[in-house]
Amino acid sequence: MNDYVIYHADNFGTAGDGFTKVAVVSANSLGEAYRLTNNVEESWVDNYQVTVSDKAPYSVNGLRSTSSGDVIFNSDEGKFYFLVPMGYKNSGQTVVLDDFNIKGFLDYYSEGELFEEQGFYEEMIKREAVWWENFN
Repeated sequence: MNDYVIYHADNFGTAGDGFTKVAVVSANSLGEAYRLTNNVEESWVDNYQVTVSDKAPYSVNGLRSTSSGDVIFNSDEGKFYFLVPMGYKNSGQTVVLDDFNIKGFLDYYSEGELFEEQGFYEEMIKREAVWWENFN
């Protein structure tokens, strides 16, 4: 078992507005830590492998699931994993961050490669629509 620290984006789906440490999870893998911090049949905060941070932003419905824009720290490896949100060319992937900034970031480096924030999903769709219109 390994400890994984879960950081949720303060503004769901984006990394630009900072993060809050919400929990530490004892799990066998990154995938299991992710699974254990998702609301499926019950609130994930009820999982016995989870220790919720006193800084976690509880609402009436508990805590939201870990998702795009969030970060998971693997304590064994000493690496931060970013669940890349829409707005990056590699959205939907999970990548190692070269330098995690809890205060937030737009552009980031992963394995020395720069990934630039290209706008939120809605903005990307608008740009693609204009491109498609000009293409035809």
